[in-house]
Amino acid sequence: MDRRRRIIVVFGLIAVLAALMSIGSEPELDLSVDELMESPDAHDGDTFRIRGMILAESIDSNNQTLTLAGESTNVTVNYAGTPLPAGATDGKTISVRGEFDLTSGEWTMYASEIKTGCPSKYEAESEA
Repeated sequence: MDRRRRIIVVFGLIAVLAALMSIGSEPELDLSVDELMESPDAHDGDTFRIRGMILAESIDSNNQTLTLAGESTNVTVNYAGTPLPAGATDGKTISVRGEFDLTSGEWTMYASEIKTGCPSKYEAESEA
């Protein structure tokens, strides 16, 4: 095979691999606390990301829980499955990825990942 054909084959394989990767990945659901609590039953058992503000004095390091507040509703987050970042303090906006479940009559997000960051970052994501 001459050089030109090899280059075409290599680029063709790269294009096929890129197409397969885009087909296999679904966009991750990203909800605010209020959006989630509008219809929590619809998300029971699902894994996704939520964002909200840590309610003042809600971090319970003994039980490894905190309360994530929206504009009008709250969600309990169990962070036993992941370390709580140093920047996750009262009043800070965080993003939590995990499994949402009804436990003992209370909706709880079982965190597998917690990220802190600039609140404007999360607001921009919700507008998209």
